[in-house]
Amino acid sequence: MNNIQVIADYIIEQSYDLAQRMNEEYDKEFVFSQMQREEVIELNQWRAQFIEYLGEAAKDGSYEGVWEKASEWARQSGEAAVARGIGLDEAMTTLTSWRTVLWTSIQQKLNDVPLTANDVIEMGLVINPVIDHASQIFSLAYVKSYQESIEKSQSSVLEYSVPVVGLSNDVAILPLIGELDDERARILKEVALHKCLELRNSTLILDLSGVPMVDTMVANELSQVIDSLKLIGVKTVLTGLRPEIAQAVIEIGIKFEGMTIKKNLKSAIEELQSTKTF
Repeated sequence: MNNIQVIADYIIEQSYDLAQRMNEEYDKEFVFSQMQREEVIELNQWRAQFIEYLGEAAKDGSYEGVWEKASEWARQSGEAAVARGIGLDEAMTTLTSWRTVLWTSIQQKLNDVPLTANDVIEMGLVINPVIDHASQIFSLAYVKSYQESIEKSQSSVLEYSVPVVGLSNDVAILPLIGELDDERARILKEVALHKCLELRNSTLILDLSGVPMVDTMVANELSQVIDSLKLIGVKTVLTGLRPEIAQAVIEIGIKFEGMTIKKNLKSAIEELQSTKTF
């Protein structure tokens, strides 16, 4: 066993202590601003795992054996940072700490196990690429996970913007307010079908009085919503169709066939009451 391997074994054996030193000395302000003390123990174990990978790479004289493991570790770390609400800039400030804690421990061990300049360079050529690669994977995973969380939040907001409310055992209403773009129209179709199946209503009042304009794509989506509801046995009553929207729909060529259209919500409810539907 050469001196590099002796140092590498030392890094692996001391991985938890090195992670603890990293968290409690170099990254203390960042770590304790984000976590409770009991959570730091888990972080010590998690970071110790990566330090072990660095030790294994140094011992083998190659990073190939730990490349995939380090990549997966970094990916999970990036996703966890997003889940905890840690900013990417904050997380990346810890990058230098990996090198500092590792090379400081190696420097201290040199009193017992001497290394030549070539040995140090050889270790650096193996260890540094693993740290750099992990940093890249961490950043990519962070950005991807962050974008997914934003999209999920936006989708949730859109779902709340198309509320289907039961008025009676047989009648529900879907009041729409604000701009009705392509994405919201898509969510409208999904939510309307799901909620009508859940509520088991036979009639859905679709009130458009709060919608300022409908374009070709949205009009087509509305037509598909009505057709889809018809397939599950739900009749659609359209209300609040403003003159400019009605004209635009006619110009587009969309025909809402087999559907009741009423001037306003009051008229729709009165008709449903007269037919004993409400």
